[in-house]
Amino acid sequence: MITLRFAETAEEDIAFSVSPLLEAVHSWHVLINPGHHALHVPWVRQCRRLPAALRRRMREHGFLVADHIPALFESRAGDHDADFASQLAAVRTLPPALLAAELAQTLLDTTRHTGDDLVTDPATRDTVLTEYRERDPGRTARLESILSDPLPVLDDALAVLEDYWDATFADEWERVEPSLYESIARAGVRIAHQGLFPMLRTLAPQIRVDPGRRTLRLDRPHDHDITVTRERPVTFTASHYVWPHVRVTCDKPWPLRITYPAPPLAPTLRPTNQEDTLTALRALAAAPRLQIITHLAAQSRSTQELATLLGLSPSVTSRHLHQLTQAGLTTTRREGYYVLYTLNPARLDQIATALTTLTPKPAD
Repeated sequence: MITLRFAETAEEDIAFSVSPLLEAVHSWHVLINPGHHALHVPWVRQCRRLPAALRRRMREHGFLVADHIPALFESRAGDHDADFASQLAAVRTLPPALLAAELAQTLLDTTRHTGDDLVTDPATRDTVLTEYRERDPGRTARLESILSDPLPVLDDALAVLEDYWDATFADEWERVEPSLYESIARAGVRIAHQGLFPMLRTLAPQIRVDPGRRTLRLDRPHDHDITVTRERPVTFTASHYVWPHVRVTCDKPWPLRITYPAPPLAPTLRPTNQEDTLTALRALAAAPRLQIITHLAAQSRSTQELATLLGLSPSVTSRHLHQLTQAGLTTTRREGYYVLYTLNPARLDQIATALTTLTPKPAD
């Protein structure tokens, strides 16, 4: 579990960014693993028209983006003046040991070892290479070449990225960049009017927010407990192609970063039509359910907690929660013996948009 803890001045300890290099890398990941990226099927189909030689090179180097996305691709990701070429140039200036650790990470079982383990500890490196050599000689040879000299592997990968950018992704970046900045602007407006934590709730279902404890949590196989400060701020990088993932960088020396699916391009929860809007409005049209929405806006709660707050029986409260959940206004998750209900701000935004875009029918 990764836990980020925010101070009272949290709004001053966060930043937002977009990154053309990181977006290109995430779109490359989509092409390597298209099966779980249903939102991006049109891009997968479009890239079938790429030159066969480029597609082959992208597959050969696809191990770099298949699972772990190396943090080296985040170079200058927080610099709004950095274009693709300058970000790529910044990657080439990184220390070889840092490059080796990040590139090796793409070939390792990171629940047992990290790339840094192999770079800094010769005994661990020898043990891992011996183990891998018996199971996967091809992967071992690649890992050995990275550890001995990461620059040729890096140069080949960056050459692939440059050709991919020139062939197609430069035009795609022109398309998605305005929407990413629009999502950042909307996040800023929400923070200005409602504070940090209501904004954080909109980022992605994988992110758990507890305003009372001022924490943000993400399920990950390794444990980190980090206090966000002005000296170590967190940057939220908006992305279209990262969906359905949320990428977290929290190991030093890299800056603290969460790359999240930008709401304007993320899939909506359900189609917007008059019947759908009416269902949601019916769910809201009762004082107990409005009170539930108010309580859940502060934090996730169980049926028993809400029943106590509302002065209702658990069974009656459960019926109200069922109606809100059926309308998409709340979501559920289990923690131990308890089912916790969470407000779905994206659904409220969807309803508000549907109401503001209503137009009267023309007179007969």
